[in-house]
Amino acid sequence: MSDSSETVLFDHESTCLRDNPLGDPHTRRVEVHLPPGYDGVRPFPVIYWLPGFGAHPSLCGKALAFGTTVADRLRSAMTDGRVPPALIVVPDGTTAYGGSQYIDSAPCGRYAGYLAEIVAAVDRRFTTRPAPRWRAIGGKSSGGYGALIAGMTCDLFGSVIACSPDAGFEHSHLPLLPRTLDTVRAAGGMDALLARRATGPVDAPFMVAMSIIALGMCYAQDPRTSPSDALPCDPETGVFRDEVWQRWLTHDPVRMLDEHAGALTRLDHLHLGVGERDEYGMHWGARALHTALDAHGVPHHYTEHEGGHHGIEHVYTDALAGLRHVWSERTVGTCAV
Repeated sequence: MSDSSETVLFDHESTCLRDNPLGDPHTRRVEVHLPPGYDGVRPFPVIYWLPGFGAHPSLCGKALAFGTTVADRLRSAMTDGRVPPALIVVPDGTTAYGGSQYIDSAPCGRYAGYLAEIVAAVDRRFTTRPAPRWRAIGGKSSGGYGALIAGMTCDLFGSVIACSPDAGFEHSHLPLLPRTLDTVRAAGGMDALLARRATGPVDAPFMVAMSIIALGMCYAQDPRTSPSDALPCDPETGVFRDEVWQRWLTHDPVRMLDEHAGALTRLDHLHLGVGERDEYGMHWGARALHTALDAHGVPHHYTEHEGGHHGIEHVYTDALAGLRHVWSERTVGTCAV
C-alpha cells in the first residue's frame, strides 16, 4: 500500500477477474482519496467514481495544462462544504479493448463482480459507513453507464451520479458505426486496427472505433465472440446484423427501465447530467432516459450544462453536491449507521 496524507493506493487481487477470457491482469491498483478530517477513527461515506472508456483509472492527473486535477477540485469542494466529505475510490475497470462497462461479460470478464469486491475491500481497509445509504457510485460516459447499471442491478449503493452516460443507444452508438467501419478499413482490417493498441497512432478515430468494439465485446453473450462478430455491422460489407443490435439494446438503460425501474426508485438520490452539445449524441440519449425515468415514476435530478463530452470535469462538483441532502453534516463523521 502506498500512502500520502490525502491519497492511498492499494493493490487488489480479484477473484472475479482471475483467469478472465482476455488474459487481463486480475490484480488491479485502486486509488483512494481521503476526505478532509479523515483520521481512521470517525467513519465516512464513500463515493465510487468510475472512469470512462479508455481513461486512466485516476483522478490525480490533468488532461491539459490548465486548471486543477479532479482530485484537488473535489477535495477543495469538500473543504468549503459544497460536497459532503467522503472517501473517493477509483476502481480500475480497463480491459484489452479499453473498457468493461463495469458489467459481467462472457468475452471480457466479471467486472460487476470485481466492483463488488472493491466495495468489500474498501470497507475492510478504511473507516467507512458500511451500508448502501452511505455509498454513492458515479462516473462519466461509460463510467456513468456503469453507475446506472450498478444502481439498477445491485443493492450496494444508495446514490447514483451519472454524467453523460451511455443511453439511448440509437443516439449514442448507432451513428458511430459508419465511422468505425471506415477506421477499420483504413487500418487494413480488424487485426491491423487492434495492433495499433501497441504501436499507435492512438488518434480520435482510433479511440471511437475501439470504443464501439469494446461495447460489442462487453455486450456479447458467447465467450468465443470475435471483435468483428461483436459489431452490429459486418466490418467488411457493412451489412447490418439486427440480431446483434437487438442484443446491444438489452443493455440500453432506457430499455432496461421496464425491468429495473423499481431498483432506481429505491435510491436515496439519482443525478443525471449531460452537456447540451455532446459530440457523441449523449444529450439525446440522456433526454430519452430522463423522459423514461419520469414515465416510470423514478425520482431524479436532471440537468443539462453548457459544453460537450470532453473537458467537463468541472461539472462533477455540482453533480456530487446533491449528496449533501443525503449525507447531512449532522450525521457525517459520527458513529451512527
